[in-house]
Amino acid sequence: MKVLRRFVDDPGAVDAVVIVLATWFVLGGYVAAYAYVHEPGVVLVGPSKAGLTTVTAAWSLLTLYLFVVFARGLREGRVWNRALPDGQTGTFAAALIFGAAWILDQAFWSPVFGSNAIGLDSLFTPPHLVEIAATAIIVSGPLRAAARRGETVASPVTLTSAALLLSALTFATQFAHPLIDPWPAGDYEFRIAAQTWIGENMGMAALLAQTAILAGTGLLLNSGFKLRPGSLTFVFALNGILVCITKGHFSLLPAPILAGIAADAWVAWSGRRPGKPSASLCAVIGGTYAFAYMAEISLLPGGTTWGASLWAGAIIACTMLSWLMGRVLRAGLPAAVVEPYAVFMDAPSEERWTLDPDRAAREHLVRAALDDLGTPEALGRSPLARLPSVSKSESAAVELRALLVDVIGELAASSSPRDAESGHLLLDYYVRRVGSHELIMERLHMSRPTYYRRLHHGFELVADRIDQISVTG
Repeated sequence: MKVLRRFVDDPGAVDAVVIVLATWFVLGGYVAAYAYVHEPGVVLVGPSKAGLTTVTAAWSLLTLYLFVVFARGLREGRVWNRALPDGQTGTFAAALIFGAAWILDQAFWSPVFGSNAIGLDSLFTPPHLVEIAATAIIVSGPLRAAARRGETVASPVTLTSAALLLSALTFATQFAHPLIDPWPAGDYEFRIAAQTWIGENMGMAALLAQTAILAGTGLLLNSGFKLRPGSLTFVFALNGILVCITKGHFSLLPAPILAGIAADAWVAWSGRRPGKPSASLCAVIGGTYAFAYMAEISLLPGGTTWGASLWAGAIIACTMLSWLMGRVLRAGLPAAVVEPYAVFMDAPSEERWTLDPDRAAREHLVRAALDDLGTPEALGRSPLARLPSVSKSESAAVELRALLVDVIGELAASSSPRDAESGHLLLDYYVRRVGSHELIMERLHMSRPTYYRRLHHGFELVADRIDQISVTG
């Protein structure tokens, strides 16, 4: 029973279960896509049934599992939007939306508009677009959860979630993907049936679109987490495998793998300098992917029909577009850029931590830190995060959050009834996020004046405990 309870109560275990079911969910979608596009104008019945059965089973198990966790959270007294672990409320809602869109498709859309459509006529129906959007939210649940918990290092679950989110995007854009339709290849069957300029336009558009999506994924992960060696290689390789299922072009799989290897190497090399690479990382991803892809096409038996000028232009264009994305979308300036101007950027009136118990700033800083408990970026900017007893590792936000939660837990277990009430109040409102102040007043059977007296007393106790830790630590 303890093992089963862990898969309901432990947020990390919930993320792991969700990502396993989400992987089968996305895999089933790509198998179904294979049935529709592998042979032009023909739907392969066997793969279609296998893919749709896998999608249905994975979605059903995922929705049922999240419902059980949700129901358990409600039984424990949490409000509905806090009943699931961080990041999973959106996942559960998206799963329900996916089911509603599927029912609408089967009961109304397909019978009215036809169920035998293939190509974009099938992919881009309104119910299918809603399903794709819901899938993106479902598979990104563990990624969102890791960010909200303030995890600094991307775990395998987080990386898999990012790979599945990337795969949801490439599924939606499969009509313009170089691993699915290699237009530059001399032996690509559809190139012969189309005019030359159409093949060149489609091939270039596909390269630009997919390198931009890959670069955005790399930027998202590197901006939000510390990446272990091989992280981006894993993400790009998993996505490449799923994409190659669609038409079986596994000979082109080295392109995303090499792009991941180059990106990981660039992240490791850039780690010697302050800040994180953004535009340069995106350029490395886009340029390596385009170069590896064009080199593979050229080495295949059919070769490439693109001339050297277009060949080189495609690589440069992908690199430039990816670099521009990094410049526009990067999250903040690298430390190497910000540091020379710190004297101009620091606010002169910033509140600082003090050991003086009479300073009102102490309570303000504690309250602000507790308000930001679920936002690692803001919590990391708190003056409390710069205390010597806190900022001992690379993630002051994670340490500060753990410290505040531990201190509140100690207060809740205090032998003093007044201190314990303050601890329970802080625990329910800031850590468990049970609900509003009014709801917690009712749960703890307190009048409004008593509640706010205990609240301020709790801030003072937390500040005193931080003082003790700062002095002794």
